[in-house]
Amino acid sequence: MTKGNSAIMNQTVKLFKHTRSGSYATRDRYLKSCKTFVNFLDENFKMKNLRNLQDKHLVAFAEYRQAEGISDKTLKNDLGAIRYLHDMVPNAKYELASNQQLKQEYDVYLDKTIAVTGDRGWTNGEYKEMQQLLSTQTSNSRVAAITSDVMMISRTMGLRVSEAVCMRRSQAEKALRTGHYEVLGEAKNGMHRSVPLSPEVRQLLTTRIPHIARGGRLFVSEGEKAHQVVNRIEKHLERHREAVETSEGALKRINLSNEVNPLTFHGLRYSYVQDRMTNLQAQGLNWKAAAKIVTQEVGHGRLEVIKVYTNGK
Repeated sequence: MTKGNSAIMNQTVKLFKHTRSGSYATRDRYLKSCKTFVNFLDENFKMKNLRNLQDKHLVAFAEYRQAEGISDKTLKNDLGAIRYLHDMVPNAKYELASNQQLKQEYDVYLDKTIAVTGDRGWTNGEYKEMQQLLSTQTSNSRVAAITSDVMMISRTMGLRVSEAVCMRRSQAEKALRTGHYEVLGEAKNGMHRSVPLSPEVRQLLTTRIPHIARGGRLFVSEGEKAHQVVNRIEKHLERHREAVETSEGALKRINLSNEVNPLTFHGLRYSYVQDRMTNLQAQGLNWKAAAKIVTQEVGHGRLEVIKVYTNGK
C-alpha cells in the first residue's frame, strides 16, 4: 500500500496551488525546493502544521543540505523558497531568521569562503585560574558552582552553554552507562548528536546525580527556566573573567579589528575543538577525517566551520 502525503506536504501543495505571486517558473522551482524541505521536516521533526516552522528547522535543514555537499548557491535558493512558503502560511507563530542572522546567531555559513575573525579560545592557564577562582566561591554561591560545572562540560566535551544547562538526570545516567552523552531536543539546531563522555564530566555526573530527583535537571531547579540559569552563569563569568585573563591569552584572541575577543563560554568550545583536532590528527587522521568527527561532536554539518574554531588552521 502506497503511503500518502504527510499533512504538511498537503498543506504545502495547497498553498502553492492558490498563490499567484511570482512567475510560474519561480513558483515551480520554489515548490520543488519546498518539497525537499517538507520531507525533511516530516522525517526528522514529525511536524504537523507549517504554522510551527521556526529557526531551528531552518538551521537543521541547512546543515543537512551542506552535509550532502550541495552548493551554497543552491542552499540560498532553498532558503529563499522556504521563506516564500512561510510568507503564505496563515497565522505563522514565528518569524524566520535572515541569512545574515543564520550566520551570526547559529553559525550557518552560506559563503564559499568562511571568514575567520579571530581565535576565541582560552589558554589552559586561564581555564585553570577561573576554575580555581570559582572553587573559592562555591560554598556560598550556587551560581558559582554551576558556572564551574558548565565550564567543565563546555571545555572537555564541546557542548554549548544552553545544551549543558539543560542536562537531565536520565541523560546523565545513560552517559555513565554508555560512555557517550546524547544531546537531544536542547540542541541548538534541533538535531540530536552523541559526544564522548570526558573523564572529568564522568566524575562530575557521578557526584551530582544522587542529589537530583528522577525526571529532574542537573542545573535547573524546579520553577526555574533554563534561559534564566544560562543568563546568570554567563553574567557571573563576565564579572570575573578579567581577573584570569593573561597576556598570552589576549595575544591569542586578537581579532581582525585588532581587538581582544573576551573570555566566554563559547570560547571554551573553541578550546575543545582545537584540542580535539590536534589529538585526532596526532592519532594519524588527516585534517578532513578529524574535522568530520569534530563537526558532528559540536553540532555542525559543515567541515569548513572547523576553520573558524581553529583560526584558519
